[in-house]
Formats: sequence, C-alpha cells, structure tokens
Amino acid sequence: MNAAMTILCLGVIGVFFSIQVFSLIAQFLKDNKKQQIFSEWPKVSVLLAARNEEHTILRCLKALEGVDYPSEKFEVLIGNDASSDKTADIVNSFIKGKSNYKQIEIKNPLGKALGKANVLAHLAHAAQGEFYFITDCDVAVSRGWVKSLLKCFTPTVGLASGTTKCEPGNWAATLQSIDWLHFMGYIKSFANIGVSCTSVGNNMAVRATAYWQTGGYENIDFSITEDYKLFKEVTSKGWGWRNILNPESLGMATYVSSLTEIMHQRKRWLMGARELPWNWKTLILIYGAFIPALMGIAWYFPRMALGIWVLKFSVQSFFIFHLNKKTKTPGYPFYFYFAYEVYLLIMTVMTAIFHVLPVKSVWKGRTYGKKALAE
Repeated sequence: MNAAMTILCLGVIGVFFSIQVFSLIAQFLKDNKKQQIFSEWPKVSVLLAARNEEHTILRCLKALEGVDYPSEKFEVLIGNDASSDKTADIVNSFIKGKSNYKQIEIKNPLGKALGKANVLAHLAHAAQGEFYFITDCDVAVSRGWVKSLLKCFTPTVGLASGTTKCEPGNWAATLQSIDWLHFMGYIKSFANIGVSCTSVGNNMAVRATAYWQTGGYENIDFSITEDYKLFKEVTSKGWGWRNILNPESLGMATYVSSLTEIMHQRKRWLMGARELPWNWKTLILIYGAFIPALMGIAWYFPRMALGIWVLKFSVQSFFIFHLNKKTKTPGYPFYFYFAYEVYLLIMTVMTAIFHVLPVKSVWKGRTYGKKALAE
C-alpha cells in the first residue's frame, strides 16, 4: 500500500471514529427543550396504512387500544390499501362496536400521492384530530406513546418522532433489534445538537396545521421515503421538529424474516437516502467505506487493524448498551454484540451489492423504481 492510500484509509477511519465518539457523547447531553403542558388533551387521529397485514395488524390494533389517552379524544383510521389477504376482515372484526375506529377503503390515487403516501393522504382528509399520529401495522406502540409525543409540541414545533426497534426473539429478530436501535441512536445523537435528519415514519406525529400547510401528501412530490419528504416539507415552512428516545415513545416492530425482503427494504431506504442532505450522505458514505479502509490497513498492518477494530467494537457496544438503558428495554447477552459485528459486516456488503444490481425494490407486492411506483 502506498503512502497516499494509507493516508486515505486512515483518514476514513479517523472520521469514522470521530462520528462514533461524538454520537456517544451527544447521548449524554441533557435535553433542556421545553415541554408543552395541555390544560385539556387535544383530539388526535392515528393514521394507519394497511396492505396485506394479516399477520401483524391485530397486534398493532391491540397496542393502540391500550394507549393511555381519553377515548373521546382518540380516533384510529385504518386505510385498507387493496389488501388481497384477510386484513380487512381482521380489522372489521376488531373495530366492531368501537365508534372511534374506522376502516377506509383506498381505491384511487390522490394527486401526486402513491403507495403509503396515498393512503395517508386519504386518511388525513378524514381525520378530525389536531395532531396526526402515524405508525405501521407491524409496530406495537407503547402505552404512553401519544402523551409522550404530544409533550414535544410547543407552539413552534410541527413534527415529532419517537424511536422504533424490532422486538427481540430468535437470533434474526434480536440482531435486527440491535441494528434498528443502533442507527436510530445516531438520529437522536445528531438531533441532540440540532442537526436534522428525518422523522421516523413508523413512529411520528405531525401537527395538522403544519401538515396542511404543505398541501398534504397529494401535493408533495412522490418519494419512496415518504416520512423524510413530509419532514422536509414541514420544516421548510418554518416549523420546528423534535426527536425523542424514551420508554414511553418506543415502538416495537416485528422483524423481517426473509433475507430477500431485508435486501429490498434496505434498497428502498438507500433509494430514499438520495434526497438526504449532504451531511447525512457523507455519514452513510463514511460508514460504508470503513470496512474497505480497515481491510486495506489490515493487509499491511494487521496489528494496527486489530487495535482499530477492538476500539470500534468497544465504542459501538457501549453506545448500544446505553441506548438500551435509555429505553429501559432488556439488554442483550454479551455474545450478541460479537454476533452483531459479523451481522453488520455481512449486511453492509450485501446491501452495497444489492443496491447496485439492476433490480427494482419490491415491497408489499409493489415495485419501486427511481421515480415512481407501479402496481
């Protein structure tokens, strides 16, 4: 390895560690942001896009039923997006006799909206709440979800999001749980110093006034990552945003059991990442370049590379451990931190390869291209 290449590899590794250490330190910063105190709880609308969700939607609805909030101020709108399974029947059975729950059949596109954005566009028109809460059918929200996010909405805040992780279980589920928590931790770290990224599309709330100032999803250019698009549009109108990480706002998602689905999911995320600001694109690039840089150093300086890896593993593991403490979720056995390191390496390489393959992203029976979505 020539001197220039060595310097480049060490430069990438240096920036990588700077981000890691900064993110860890940022987690310990006190959140001094004011909380909104409501003399009377406002009416809220939960918007739930459902497409072929027969295996997960009942868990989601039961969690929503257990949310600590006055029922007369709490409505749940489920948009059935042309499901071909038993989703609609399961929902109808669950909401029978519940006046604050309603299922709406989504049949036509509304303006520019497609896919999940189209469902949310329709539901927003039916919603009566002052705040729209959005989650996914594979997520079980916490009992304190609504009140926790509402406290973020001081007068200048238009959008707030919590944190979601996969529910631990078997090896695959637990590794995905660590992965989700790890990278959502970075979002929170940067949010702690006021650097915006995105809202979390399966755990977010938006002020109705702020939402309609954007013209709604039907007037927002389509994006595969509709959560980031809404975040960008709302903040461009001058509204503030909040990101919180605590047990009350935590959502627990079911894990993706199919490797093919994971690859398509990650490809969809990377396609959406093209719209991220340069600082986040740089961060993603640095994280992707770390392994090649470390391998380059290891070829000529194996002891140095081993020391770098041990340091990286230690900082990363403590970061994840701290996030578990903040969310008050059960920790992971120590060997899972080593397993996660292998998982992260394999998934990074596979995701990079799959992303450049001439294969469109397929998600829930729909194909996502660069600019549009087709049935």
